[in-house]
Amino acid sequence: MRKMWERTATKLAAVIVITAAVGAAGAAEALASAHAAASVPRCRLSQLALAQPKSTGAAGSVRMRFVFTNVSATTCKLFGYPGMQLLNARGAALPTYVRRGTSVAVPAEPETDVVMTHSQHASFYAGYSNVPTGGQACKVSTSVEVTPPNDTKHFTLRLAIAPCGGVLTVSPVVHGRLPL
Repeated sequence: MRKMWERTATKLAAVIVITAAVGAAGAAEALASAHAAASVPRCRLSQLALAQPKSTGAAGSVRMRFVFTNVSATTCKLFGYPGMQLLNARGAALPTYVRRGTSVAVPAEPETDVVMTHSQHASFYAGYSNVPTGGQACKVSTSVEVTPPNDTKHFTLRLAIAPCGGVLTVSPVVHGRLPL
């Protein structure tokens, strides 16, 4: 009986040692990946292009997918949420309230470093309701400013949208092209 207990204890100890080694290797790999991403500079506006968004909508909600492309020869990264500002025909700011997170039109996406080499893409969702509530206005924009995460410069796209109350919900930027 004692020998059986010793064999079981030995096997259990071996499993614990192997599990710890695999976990340590995974942690080391994750740490190395995080360190590599940390050494990549953030993308500047001059390194990016921004395509006209694709959109879809139903039942009073509209979802748009915006896609950034690294047009430079240098690897760079994006992290976080974009900024947006609605503009009227004169280029003046319309009331705009950007909410970070999820909504009926914007599913949850992880906030993570998005490292892009030349020609790679990063994308985000922006969504809004086009059904007024109470006395809420749904002013139509002529253009929209889109600011990449952690930047102060922006792209200006011709885009006629009418988010009620000027409320836009945005997801964080993720690697690749999100499905529409």
